[in-house]
Amino acid sequence: MNTWSDKKAYKETLLKLGGLFKTNFEGFVAHKIGKDDKLTDAILAAGPVL
Repeated sequence: MNTWSDKKAYKETLLKLGGLFKTNFEGFVAHKIGKDDKLTDAILAAGPVL
């Protein structure tokens, strides 16, 4: 299903939202989870790639 008629607005919104997610998760970098912090690294790596 294609719900965005304006492809440029879609791309801009996608990049903005992805950037907001990345900025939000930067606050969690200092929190270490799991042995050797591998779980923390895996969670951060699963975020959006812009």
